[in-house]
Parts: sequence; structure tokens; C-alpha cells
Amino acid sequence: MLDGLARFSMQGRWQAAMVIAAMSLMALAIPPVNYIASGIIALSTLRAGPKEGITVVAIATVVFAIAATFLLKQPYITGLFLVSSWLPVFGVTLVIGYTRSLVMSLLVTAGMGLLLVGGAYIVLSDPAAWWSQMMGPFVEMLQAQPDWQLDQAETASFVATLSSMMTGLIVAGLFINVVLGLLLGRAWQAGLFNPGSFADEFQQLQLGKLSATVMVIVAFMALLPSVDLAIMQDCLLVLLVLFSVQGVAVVHAIVRLQQKHKSWLIVMYSLLLIMMPQMVFLLALVGVLEQWFNFRRSSVEQGE
Repeated sequence: MLDGLARFSMQGRWQAAMVIAAMSLMALAIPPVNYIASGIIALSTLRAGPKEGITVVAIATVVFAIAATFLLKQPYITGLFLVSSWLPVFGVTLVIGYTRSLVMSLLVTAGMGLLLVGGAYIVLSDPAAWWSQMMGPFVEMLQAQPDWQLDQAETASFVATLSSMMTGLIVAGLFINVVLGLLLGRAWQAGLFNPGSFADEFQQLQLGKLSATVMVIVAFMALLPSVDLAIMQDCLLVLLVLFSVQGVAVVHAIVRLQQKHKSWLIVMYSLLLIMMPQMVFLLALVGVLEQWFNFRRSSVEQGE
């Protein structure tokens, strides 16, 4: 089905724009569907160039705005998708298009995420307090529910914890959308026009010791009990997602190099859905350690 959507989108800019708009509308009810829309933007840009890519985004914006106006009476949602999803995916796709480097595009995306976290602290001064205020009405609604089991103190503690993480969680969510859209678009491009090339490219992904060192430093500062650096905790969430992608690449490579059954990958992705926080941390740890221990090379040596 997904390959069919990709092929249909490659028939012309209007077809691509219609798929993007349709998938984005569906994403309002099923958020992960938005990854498909992002993937089509990446595919169109990679295949036909930046001019065609931005044209597709512009047409999709108009189509989505018309649909959102008549179906939902909320045309402003178009701007939300454009700023948070479509334009970032288009911009990062330009990076891989010009540099031919998946690593560079991922690092640029992570850099954008870190800048966004920093910008939130500049604009809001205290993002945790801002999120706490924004969640106030929602929390009051939850407390009014008869099956709400937390008392006043427990609820306040829950809100404080969630508020302190919201900036990092939101930015990490945007980062995931851009990265998955980029990877999906690149995989479609390879599958349609150069089968097998994406698997090799992804499995050879190497983010480098410098970025891994930055990750370790940020993690140390974020987790240090004697230091209250909320901005580092938010930055850590973005970097965890970045290196979890590296970890996934390592697992894919080892399964292929050691000729393991694909059920190993099914288990990994199933656990990622069921135990996402723990698996993201574990995969990120693998991704960081890979920069020094090179598990993929070790797996080749063991297989010889």
C-alpha cells in the first residue's frame, strides 16, 4: 500500500500534493499517518529537486487549507502543519540532496531541534511554568472525572514533572516526524529507482565520535543531581532520539551481517512500541557506544 502511494505520488506534483493533504487530514485522527505525508515531501524533493519539492508543498498547502476550511472550519491548522512538519522536512531533504550525506541531514535536524529548545527558553524564560499554566484547564477537567485516582498533591507532582519535560517532548516529537519522513522518502526513492541502496546506506550510518561526545556531556549535565539545568534535560530528549536512530541502524546491520532471522527486527520494533522510553534509551546507548566499539565490525569478525 505504501509503495503504491509513493508510485502514485511520482506521477505528478498534483498527485503528490493530494496524497500529502489527504494523509495530513487523516493524521488529525491518527497522528502517525503524518509520517507518510512527510515521506512524500522528501520523495518529491529528492526525485525532482528543490523547485518541484517546494511547488508540491505549496499546492498541498492550498489543498489542505481548502479542505480544512470546508470540513473542519479550522483553516489555521494549515499553518501548524506547514511550520511544524512540511517545511522542516523539505529543508532537511535539501541537506541530503546537496550533501548526499544521510549523517549530515540527521545532524542538521538534531541541530535544528536543539536550537528550537534554546529558543523556547529565550522566548518563554521558564517553559516549565508556561506549560504548567497551559495544562491547568485540562488538569482541572481530569480531576473532575470520577475515576481520577490521584489526590491534590500527587496531581501537582505529576503536572510539575510533565511540565518540566514538555518542551523536550514536543521538540523530540517534531524531530521524529522529520527524521522518519526523511528516511521514508529516501527508502521510497531507493526502492523505486535504485533497489537495495537505502539498506546499505542506513546500515552504514555513523554519526561520529564528536556528536557522541556531545551526547555524553549533555547526558552527564542533565542527570547530575547537584545541577538544575532543565534546558539540558530537554536537549537530552532530542539527542536520545538521534542516537536511537543510530542504534536501530546498528541492529539492522548486525542482523544482516550475521544472517540472523528477520524476527529479531520484529522483536525490536515490537518492544519499541510497547516500551518506547526504555527502548529509546537502550538503542541510544548502543548508538553512542558504537562510535567507539564498532559493534558492526566486531560482528563481521565473529562471523569469519
